Amino acid sequence: MDRVVKVIREDKRLALVEVWGHKLGGIYADGKLSGGKCREWLESLNEADCLMGDWNPHNQAWDPLNEDDTRGKEMEEWMVEKGFEIGGEYNGPTWERIVNGRKQQSRIDLFISRGPKNWQKVKSDKFLSDHWSIMAEIDWNGKLEEVPWEKIDWDIL
Repeated sequence: MDRVVKVIREDKRLALVEVWGHKLGGIYADGKLSGGKCREWLESLNEADCLMGDWNPHNQAWDPLNEDDTRGKEMEEWMVEKGFEIGGEYNGPTWERIVNGRKQQSRIDLFISRGPKNWQKVKSDKFLSDHWSIMAEIDWNGKLEEVPWEKIDWDIL
């Protein structure tokens, strides 16, 4: 299979590439997306096989510590309709910030995909941001190639 990475679409909220016959997207769901605009944006992602990034939704289906919000309900409904599922088990928040002296935490950064696959090594690491990085390997019934992961020690730099 061709190893070329082809850019399919790129805009301020999505970078979609095709790799080994699968469409993978990195997203940022702006907090200003609400109501019909959120659902319309979600529908624009239908061609992807796998999407990861900062979704900004709250839903107990993936974050049992926070109440559902409108965006979270819309996203859960869209995911069920389109056959997406969240990669990995719940292993805590992916976002954290101190607001007025109180720590706020949530799982708003998600890694989702659809179709036959085998999730492997889904993990998140906290770096120097209020968002954790999310890393995963997916075997889509092909040859699994090891890609080395290296956590950068920003203090050394």
